[in-house]
Amino acid sequence: MIIPDTFWKRPGWLFCALLLLTHFASLKLTSLCAITQDNVVVVWLPNAVLLTALLRTEGRRLPLLAAVTLCSELLGNLGSVNWLETILLSVVNLSEVLITFVLLQRTGACLRLQRLEDLVKFILAGPLLGALIASLLAALVLQQVSGATSGYLTLVRLWWFGDALGLLIYTPLLLAFVQPSRQEKRITRFDNILVAITVLMLVAAVAIHFGGAMDQFTGSPTLLLPCAAVIAFRFGIRWTSVFVALLSLSITVMMTTGLKPFGDLPMQLQVLRAQEFIFTLCLIGIGFAVLLEELQVRELELESRVKGRTLELERSNLQLAAISNTDGLTGIPNRRQFDETLNSEWSRARRNGQGLMLVMLDVDFFKQYNDHYGHQAGDDALRHVALALRDHVRRSGDFVARYGGEEFAIISQCSSEDHAMLMAEMVCKTIDDLQLPHVKSPFKNLTASVGVALIVPDQHTTTIELLKAADRALYFAKQRGRNRVEVADAVPG
Repeated sequence: MIIPDTFWKRPGWLFCALLLLTHFASLKLTSLCAITQDNVVVVWLPNAVLLTALLRTEGRRLPLLAAVTLCSELLGNLGSVNWLETILLSVVNLSEVLITFVLLQRTGACLRLQRLEDLVKFILAGPLLGALIASLLAALVLQQVSGATSGYLTLVRLWWFGDALGLLIYTPLLLAFVQPSRQEKRITRFDNILVAITVLMLVAAVAIHFGGAMDQFTGSPTLLLPCAAVIAFRFGIRWTSVFVALLSLSITVMMTTGLKPFGDLPMQLQVLRAQEFIFTLCLIGIGFAVLLEELQVRELELESRVKGRTLELERSNLQLAAISNTDGLTGIPNRRQFDETLNSEWSRARRNGQGLMLVMLDVDFFKQYNDHYGHQAGDDALRHVALALRDHVRRSGDFVARYGGEEFAIISQCSSEDHAMLMAEMVCKTIDDLQLPHVKSPFKNLTASVGVALIVPDQHTTTIELLKAADRALYFAKQRGRNRVEVADAVPG
């Protein structure tokens, strides 16, 4: 079950009711597992519930959480513990959670505990410092108010370990289930084999217990450590926390029913031995799971960075390709792009049996224009010509490029000489319509001469023949008065 983020940000009775129910249930559950005369438990769960709620709300529900804690403590201990003791212990538990939360905030830890660094900070802030301070206060309350018979340091140790294990086991567990998993785990045949081996290890541990060979099991958690490692490796922190929680609960239930899974030892030593075992199992399992998840996240981040850099490199390459194929002055394709396009259009026309037209255009008296108006004005004139040609061919879907100097070229699929002539005349008129003054020209405006060549490509012709034909036609247009169109003689095809 995953509780939506909107639930934790939403004030009201629903949040309060669910937290109260969860805290009360955890309080009753752990209270039933009290195994000493001073009501000391192996693992204390309620503080983990409270801390999880505080972490998920980022401290915004502190007054509400404090009220819920006090109410659930009073309801849970109704009829069994006096009110003063309940209130004092509730304040102690709340202090433990607040100390942990403040230390986590001060150290800059991510409150979701999904990185190894954050887990280490959490262990130092909660199970070590927060639980220790709370145990020092709780031991005073148990001795001075409850009349506990155990020594002060013994109570501190038992309370400290119980609270620390509760925070260490159940806080990551609850956080893992109230937030979405980073990625879904796919169960494979290999996973089934590992689970089967894990079950066999658990059965072996139980068999040792019921077989009476407890001395072999006492103080040796190595048989169950591989189980936690296997689950952590394949199923992540969520199911590793479940495994550790169930195992700790099982050990606690065994001890409350009179069984002694850690040998024939006094009860307080039994509790200490169980806490040491669960602590070791928890560090190995949850620590390993967090480490693996962090490695996976970093791998995903690295892949994302590599993908991002690859996209940037591809965009840069496209930009470089565009720059290398674009004329810097006019912004239209350059001679290089013209050659590539001519070859590709030639191949397509030959495959389809279509005619290919090449228009060569030269601005008339351009040297005189530069000499009279200046080179800056000449560059502006070429830009105007290029823009007019580009707008013209854009409507027809043809290709225009700057061939060199004041020469431009147009490539077009064409079916007849009449059509080629009509299109070339429109191009010539497009330049004349710009009405760019040119006092050194007999036409008084900037004009262009146009040469046209048309061919149907086959295996016996090449693009060189088409270029030569268009160039000859342009030469004739200049020789015959300029500002005109000439069509080359039929090119063999």
